[in-house]
Amino acid sequence: MKGDIQLKQDVIEELNWDPAVNASGIGVEVQDSVVTLTGHLRSFSEKYAAEAAVKRIPGVKALAVELDVRLPDDDLRTDSDIARAAANVLAWQSMVPSDRIRIMVEHGVITLTGDVDWNYQRVVAEHAVAGLFGVAGVSNAIAVRPLVNQAELGQRIKDAIQRQAELDASHVTVAVSQGDVKLGGSLRTWAEREAAYNAAWSAPGVVSVENNIQVNL
Repeated sequence: MKGDIQLKQDVIEELNWDPAVNASGIGVEVQDSVVTLTGHLRSFSEKYAAEAAVKRIPGVKALAVELDVRLPDDDLRTDSDIARAAANVLAWQSMVPSDRIRIMVEHGVITLTGDVDWNYQRVVAEHAVAGLFGVAGVSNAIAVRPLVNQAELGQRIKDAIQRQAELDASHVTVAVSQGDVKLGGSLRTWAEREAAYNAAWSAPGVVSVENNIQVNL
């Protein structure tokens, strides 16, 4: 198992390596394999990239994100401009039912509401608007329509977790109720825990995922 010092160095190097991240504005602290990111960034998409970079590092048990987005004055846009741009970019997303998604913008923060059939559609919509010029934040309140057959949903999730590389699905439990999923059990790494979480979200009709899987480093 990596020590906190080595893990911190790996995280710093990965942030510096990622061209989508300005690592000079990010502070990194590691305690008991839990990584905390602090500081200020110039865009919301850069915050996404920093989070993704840390999740790629083996040995990370958990991630706390205390980053905020501060737009330079030259990057400020009116809420109307951002709302129009968000509507246009969603309309161009073939995987997103844009007619079922509503957009509200206040002080540069976009709030998305409405409903979709799959969680990946929520994610695509959020990432599409997060990368727009002048966006200071995104609140994703899009709901997922639950699948009626809960037993089928539970089996789909188990099958998806089983397909994930390097996962021992026998140590993971899945409970489903009204589209709400609870994961339990244990896995070897935080990356595997994240993979199981993403696999659960990949099933149709999943409304929420509570990840209680323990990491045995």
